[in-house]
Amino acid sequence: MLMSDLVSRYQFKLRAFFSRRARNRWDAEELVQEVFCKIIKRGSVDLSEYNDSYMYTIAWSVLRDRIRRDKVRHEEKHVSYDETFAKEDTVSPEKVHSGSELYECFVKALNGLSPRCRDIFMLSRYEDFSYLEISTHLNISVSAVEKQMMVALRKFRQVL
Repeated sequence: MLMSDLVSRYQFKLRAFFSRRARNRWDAEELVQEVFCKIIKRGSVDLSEYNDSYMYTIAWSVLRDRIRRDKVRHEEKHVSYDETFAKEDTVSPEKVHSGSELYECFVKALNGLSPRCRDIFMLSRYEDFSYLEISTHLNISVSAVEKQMMVALRKFRQVL
């Protein structure tokens, strides 16, 4: 018996078997292919020895392997890719230019702050320090940190 005869004989039976047990039609198709790949890997086995019970034994083995693999890989937590949510953000020369201008304005505003105000802003926004950590670090009160942050944010709002 040739492999093509084995495939034509069992392909539909195995697809029906896996369709009842798999999550979707594509998984069932893939599992059918895995059964035949497993047979091909054995190589020297006479294909005429394959009967229904032996094919379903292989099918159950493939299904158990898939369930184990999915469990280890946390397959139930995976999110499938959806093309509608993945909008392509095109980068145009205008966007690059406006981004560069915005960055220059931000740097000017940052440099326009007093050194203490700039340090407080940088520690808060870029080093993720809390106001209490900043006050301890700079040896000032928490209310002074809050006031300096308000000054910095007001300046950015005006400039940007």
